[in-house]
Amino acid sequence: MDIQISYVSINRRGQEQRDQRRIEGPLINVGRGSQCQLHLPDPRIALQHAHITVSESGAVMESDPGRMVINGRASDSTRLAVGDRIELGPYLLEVEAPPQGVALALVVSLVVPLSSFGGGRRFELRAPRLSKRRLSYVAFFGALLLCLLIPLSQDLLGYPAKPPVAVKGKGPPVDMQEHVVRNVSAKLLPTLNPGPVSRAHQNFGDDCRACHEQPFIQVQDRACIACHKSIKEHVPVADLTGLKGHAFRDTRCAECHRDHKGIQMAPRSQEQCADCHRDVTAVAAKAKSGKVTDFADGHPEFRLTLLDANKPDAAPNRVRMTTPPSKEMVERSNLKFDHKLHMDPAGVRDPNGRMDPAGMRDAQGRPTVLKCSTCHQIAEGGRLIAPISMEKNCQSCHSLAFEPKITSRQVVHGDEAQIATMLREFYARLVLGDVPPDVSPPLDLPRMRPGAELAFPERLQAMQIADQKANMVLRELFDTRKVCVTCHEVSKTTGSVGWRVAPVRIAKIWMPQALFSHAKHKSEDCTKCHDITKSTSSSTIAMPSVKVCQECHTGASFIVGKVTSDCGMCHKFHAGRDYWHAELQAQMLPGGKK
Repeated sequence: MDIQISYVSINRRGQEQRDQRRIEGPLINVGRGSQCQLHLPDPRIALQHAHITVSESGAVMESDPGRMVINGRASDSTRLAVGDRIELGPYLLEVEAPPQGVALALVVSLVVPLSSFGGGRRFELRAPRLSKRRLSYVAFFGALLLCLLIPLSQDLLGYPAKPPVAVKGKGPPVDMQEHVVRNVSAKLLPTLNPGPVSRAHQNFGDDCRACHEQPFIQVQDRACIACHKSIKEHVPVADLTGLKGHAFRDTRCAECHRDHKGIQMAPRSQEQCADCHRDVTAVAAKAKSGKVTDFADGHPEFRLTLLDANKPDAAPNRVRMTTPPSKEMVERSNLKFDHKLHMDPAGVRDPNGRMDPAGMRDAQGRPTVLKCSTCHQIAEGGRLIAPISMEKNCQSCHSLAFEPKITSRQVVHGDEAQIATMLREFYARLVLGDVPPDVSPPLDLPRMRPGAELAFPERLQAMQIADQKANMVLRELFDTRKVCVTCHEVSKTTGSVGWRVAPVRIAKIWMPQALFSHAKHKSEDCTKCHDITKSTSSSTIAMPSVKVCQECHTGASFIVGKVTSDCGMCHKFHAGRDYWHAELQAQMLPGGKK
């Protein structure tokens, strides 16, 4: 968003003269420094005096305390409105009604000129005997001699006095000049190089210009982004507020990622994170991450990402864990599941076999004893748990057979329309005489003679019989035998099927902003972190609290018997705003009707 600046001055005739210009937003720096977009060239103005942030909701002006007077009152932050008068040292800024296409219009005038400052006193400056220019020359050549020529002299003068002697008939003759140049270059470059480049940069470490685009100029961000094009910003620029937030915005990549300091380039200093996160709202006013200094004693409770299966288009809800759990800490997945029943130490009924507590199957009639790993397997990569599926994990015990006496077939684990279509096709084949080899048709189901030519009324009657039989079996699955309602919320509808299964939506990752690996924790018992032994409802959230993690993990300081854990162990810096939401969507079980 642009703002319009009108500079007011008085010409030689005493007439007011305006000079207008437009400045691009959303951040406009105000001060004496040359980098400021709103330049106020007066020694009574600080280099970085204030800044203006322009957004769709309006413009906000901020400065350090004591630098700004708004409408006659000292202030360090204000939302600008038409008619406001801002005094910045000798300057007066007035807010005017902006023209079309401009978010803010300011009129800048110098109220107290420098010539009138000081009561008309005159000063006389005498030139020193040694001018500043001569002093600067002396300082320049002295620094050049002391810091560059003297350190290089040993290497530059240390090449061999005699070049290698070429043996007749073995190679071309040696060029003395070429030998000296190569030898000096080999000595010079290591002297100027402050140290070896990082491991990731070693493939182009000999090409200084790959990063250092201009001599004696610090490495700029564009040189880094030229290769790291997919890197994400830590915090969106629009979310940064206050002077500290804008200072963070202006931080170069190389200020944190310092090369020529060894093979490891990524910073691991927790204090760099704590500088902002000990008072995160001072950097980003809308931040909800909480104040953090160290995991051992300065970390807030975890936040969970919760979904609502009945609102598939709604954004995930971020809820901070509390003890006791708040009303918001409920999983609304529309799935029924009893962990206490399935984790019964006495075991559960298994129609396909028996498994003892040691995991061995036998035929002694003992119920199967389930463990967490029976259903929950670590997914590829080790970070997450693989999704639970009906076919792999549940159907061996929870059969979807619709007529066990006549066939071993089961209905599909899909939506209501798929189940109804399958049943109608199955019974239509039986009525028309097309009996599959593995099916024994029921005696009460009328059947046509195989190969008989049916008239249209007869075929229509056969299809009506098949539909009646399919509807009766549907009623048994959804209501009478309560097959589907064991795990799902089922309701009656007026549609063609007559039944509706509530869609299931289960989040597979609860803390998408955290880096956690189940593979590294597989030596621990699952119930140590996820206490589900007494849970009788799928709405129960059994995620570990900070105190549970602190039993094994400490902060950045070393403690015997615990894992030293700084911020970088569990959090990704360059994740970007949409990283956690994308991770959540990618790791979510498919929603839909079951």
